[in-house]
Amino acid sequence: MRPSNAATPAPDSSGSGRQIRALGRRLDRENNPRADGAQYFSRPHAGPVLRDYQAALVDGVGAAYRDGARSVLMVLPTGGGKTVIFSRVVRGAAAKSKRVLLLAHRVEIVEQIGAALDCEGVAHGLIAPDAPETSHAVQVASVATLARRIDGWAGAFDLIVIDEAHHAVAGSWGKILAAMPNAHILGVTATPERLDGRGLGDVFETMIEGPSTGDLIAEGHLSRPTVFAPTSAPDLTGVRTRMGDYEIGDLRAAMGGVIIESATAEYGRICPGTPAVTFCVDIAHSEAVAARFRSHGYRAAHVDGEMPARERRRLIAQLGTGELNVLTNCGLISEGVDVPAIGAAILLRPTQSLALYLQQVGRSLRPAPGKDRALILDFARNSLRHGLPDDSRTWSLASKPRRERPTSSASVRRCNECGAVNPANARECLECGASLMTPLERMEVAMKLRSEETARLGEQLRSMTYAQRIAWAGANEVRLRAVASACQYKKGWIFRRLQEMRGAA
Repeated sequence: MRPSNAATPAPDSSGSGRQIRALGRRLDRENNPRADGAQYFSRPHAGPVLRDYQAALVDGVGAAYRDGARSVLMVLPTGGGKTVIFSRVVRGAAAKSKRVLLLAHRVEIVEQIGAALDCEGVAHGLIAPDAPETSHAVQVASVATLARRIDGWAGAFDLIVIDEAHHAVAGSWGKILAAMPNAHILGVTATPERLDGRGLGDVFETMIEGPSTGDLIAEGHLSRPTVFAPTSAPDLTGVRTRMGDYEIGDLRAAMGGVIIESATAEYGRICPGTPAVTFCVDIAHSEAVAARFRSHGYRAAHVDGEMPARERRRLIAQLGTGELNVLTNCGLISEGVDVPAIGAAILLRPTQSLALYLQQVGRSLRPAPGKDRALILDFARNSLRHGLPDDSRTWSLASKPRRERPTSSASVRRCNECGAVNPANARECLECGASLMTPLERMEVAMKLRSEETARLGEQLRSMTYAQRIAWAGANEVRLRAVASACQYKKGWIFRRLQEMRGAA
């Protein structure tokens, strides 16, 4: 716990501060605080029943630590239940009197972690703006706040859990980890690489992977995605690359005007009224997109991290209740934040980052009552750059050489009839049934069919008597060649047979 003589932070009058104060009061009520602030649940909590793969990951994390690992990275797709899993790990650590720190970079994620710990019966404190500090063995911390107060918490924890662990090397995160040199580390993420494509091997020693997105879809834990890449493709010719991704200022111009109008039109054609989250370039772009949807009669609003937390929460909830059709944002909803009932994701932010792309599309894959699939309207052409959300991917803690990072087309096929993006091996569009074959492939198919027909004819000819073959071929030179080839007659047989027939005539 922070020393008593350390400076107390000034009260935060922002929406985030009010939300954190409310969280603190809720925790105080629920945990029945003692005078010194140390509270613990005494009643037993069974916690949620884990799925088989979730229980296996909990066991895998424990086994990795027993085998000597100090830092473990757990990988599971968005919607697979990472928070439930690491909350169970924390519960086990707390039962062994270990001090645990959970790190999150947004107030909404702090809330979600707190709710998951409540379900596990784990008493916890908050390290966040305007939240009273306590001596709980388990603390949920806002990264920015803890980085400012790190001197008072240095070396205080046995286990550090990092949500959205692909951020773990950024400034504030790195500062916190450096202050806890003896702590074990558990990172969790759906995308185990930095946003610029580099690996996380300098932070984590070992990686444990759960089922893939495709596996979770097959088991009914995620919705099956259908991706459309409409005809209006952005012109990124003049867009520069900075720090491994497209430069935001250049993107804003490339993704305006016609692209925004096309997005509203395609939404109306494919899924009008479906709750949709739109991923935009920046705040100005997001506001412009929301305004364009409203001009077409849709209930649309913009949300960003600068808004008061209560307003953000209200708008996100309205998408789930149907009060909003479209919620636009520029990064707030791409990580960690659970949004109910998203039926469609509209991509208006091109990115060279596979991690960012998967974080965005992953928001739409959570199943919901009456939801038979997740629609992804990809105006950024990210699916053509990085592949489909449920493609099989090989993750590694090592950084990929820059030349191996995706910069152009992935192995997918876009249907020219309906715009659906299909797997590379599809010959027909899975959405509309149109042919996806190239002229060369059609030629190859025709040649294969002719080859198969020739093989069948050969078998029939070999089963005939010589007289039957002669009767079938007659004086037709093409048929005579078929007989000669199937029965392996000597060279010159066709000429002699034709001579015989002419002599007989």
